[in-house]
Amino acid sequence: MRDLLGWNLSLGRWGGVHVRIHVFFILLAIVALWLAVVKDTSGELLADAAVCLTVLFASVLAHEFGHCFAARRMGGRVDQVILWPLGGLVPVNLSHQPHEELVTAAAGPLVNLVLCTLAALVLFVAGLGQDVLTLLNPLEAPSADGVTWIYCLQLIVWVNWLLTLVNFLPAYPLDGGRVLRSLVWQKKGYRTAVVFVSLVAKATAIATWGAAWLIHSHYAYASLPLALLGVLLFFSAKQETDRLQDRESDEGVFGYDFSQGYTSLEKNLDAPGRRAPGLVRQWLDNRREARRLRQQKTEEDDERRVDEVLARLHQFGRDALSDEDKALLDRVSARYRNRQRG
Repeated sequence: MRDLLGWNLSLGRWGGVHVRIHVFFILLAIVALWLAVVKDTSGELLADAAVCLTVLFASVLAHEFGHCFAARRMGGRVDQVILWPLGGLVPVNLSHQPHEELVTAAAGPLVNLVLCTLAALVLFVAGLGQDVLTLLNPLEAPSADGVTWIYCLQLIVWVNWLLTLVNFLPAYPLDGGRVLRSLVWQKKGYRTAVVFVSLVAKATAIATWGAAWLIHSHYAYASLPLALLGVLLFFSAKQETDRLQDRESDEGVFGYDFSQGYTSLEKNLDAPGRRAPGLVRQWLDNRREARRLRQQKTEEDDERRVDEVLARLHQFGRDALSDEDKALLDRVSARYRNRQRG
């Protein structure tokens, strides 16, 4: 996922936020425009596709800035956003609190829902309420003869309704998955929330595959994106549980009480029944080993130096010791006491 995040182009800073567009969005635009040219050489379909892509980009940007606004209200920090067809790919920086994640995650799709509602109200006032009902089918985009203000409003309703529905699916990496996680987190704790939402996300992925198969004969163009969405949801759920395991393992080693000695640490790292390590696991293991070696070297250096300090202490008294010498003695003394308690 981190490698995929690098596939983007900068659009500059907007409101103090560095906005980037992901290559998936660019590829979607290229494919849509190419299909429009192939199916209609007159250029009318090309204009419709261009307007649709413009509405999609503006709606996704509004969605992401909804997250940014909410995050800043929660005291978080927003450095950049990376836009892809369903929203943003980079989570905002927040403190590890469930209510902050809930508000920030819900803000994006709620912005889309507001835009959808406002455009629908304009259509109702214009006497086109019946058209609004047909726009609630997320599998069929609106069609019109030429680019008109009515067609633009219909696109705003349909695109933002689609973004609202998709992003509220209870699955990673969508906002609905983060909303569900924060709700469960408040009641059952973070780990339980992650595992629960991962299971729900995998079930949602399977449901989208089933839906793609069922609609294939009626909505051929919609079935493939729906199936690909299912793939994204399934593997994102798996990645989230892997990230949780890596985090727990990382905290378990880095927060390890070395007064227990290194033997028990090595037993924990070499416990049987572990699966073959992947690249991320190997990287974490290398970090742990490097940290262990640094800690070991520090302790060996301290014990070599403490003999010299003790000799000066015996000969000249404690007043002859520097602050660094005193800190060394305190550190080594605390380490020995920890080992004795262990």
